Amino acid sequence: MIAPAGRVFGQTVDFGAPLRVRLFAALALEKLTVNGVTIDAHAATVTNAGGTTSLGTGVLEFTGTPSLEVVATAADGSATARTYSGVVFVALRQSELLVVNQVDVETYVASVMSAEVSPGWALESLRAQAMAVRTYAARSRLSNALREYDLKDDTSSQVYRGIGGVASSLVSAARDTAGRIVWFGGEPASVFYSSSCGGHTASSEELTGLAAPSYLLGISDVDRSGHAYCGGAPYFRWTNSVGADAMARVVGLPSNELTAIQVTERWPDGRVKSVLASGSLVSVSMSGRDFYQRALGILGYKVIPSAMFDVNRIGTDFQLEGHGVGHGVGMCQWGARGRAQAGITAEQILQAYFPGTTIQAV
Repeated sequence: MIAPAGRVFGQTVDFGAPLRVRLFAALALEKLTVNGVTIDAHAATVTNAGGTTSLGTGVLEFTGTPSLEVVATAADGSATARTYSGVVFVALRQSELLVVNQVDVETYVASVMSAEVSPGWALESLRAQAMAVRTYAARSRLSNALREYDLKDDTSSQVYRGIGGVASSLVSAARDTAGRIVWFGGEPASVFYSSSCGGHTASSEELTGLAAPSYLLGISDVDRSGHAYCGGAPYFRWTNSVGADAMARVVGLPSNELTAIQVTERWPDGRVKSVLASGSLVSVSMSGRDFYQRALGILGYKVIPSAMFDVNRIGTDFQLEGHGVGHGVGMCQWGARGRAQAGITAEQILQAYFPGTTIQAV
């Protein structure tokens, strides 16, 4: 059906109501097909078995019974096929397709978890992850109440790929913790999570540049014997060698100029706060966060997995030794797994990583 022009996909902040997730947010969509109906962004048309009509300024609404089969075609011709539940809305916004899935909160939570953790992990770590995902969504809903969607489906929010291939253990973790989120100061907490903290989580200031709330200052993540809860993570301890040419691209110096890289300042948790790249004629100083982000974009994932590292020049290469994967702020996912294996409950896990918060049902 076509909804009235100017319709907003819900504006009331109700944490138990279906979420509004913008689909294919990172793609410039050329076409979208939903259960056999094709919407062409360039031509602004809708084609189904009955023929082709103008898309106009209205909103198309598709309800899945029991699901919606969606194929998104990007401008380069690549196609992505996914399955969604709930309702999919499609509208033309400044010559681009806006696609929003209105989906049950717990269905969303289980789907996001499938991109974040292994379904075979200890139950209490899965439950903790479910509550963290739900809290992030609630916080985003609060921030975006007057927009046409609450979250995007990519890494700028939480990765959400619909209902295809979601393991039953993740569905159970969402169901078992239904409605429960992390609260602080009368509202959903601003939660973060990453793969492995390397033994100490980071202050959110390292990631955002803003003063951290009391529950995001970073914690030591070791047990009574001094062993890191995330010690079982594949990249808890890592070593990589990066050639001078590649490292020069990271720091923005000509390859024949780069002579040394030195860590000049660290955060209290041990992560690099600033580095100095020295050349024969010029030196460049950058934050550890920028260095990590540039390495991620230029060298690829897990070449320099975190900002917790030491670096030395060895011959023509740079040797890096470090701990952890990701930004390290908030809940350490491998640490949550280790805590769960040690008999710690989901609620205790979250309150350890976000001290001073409470767990409440909405």
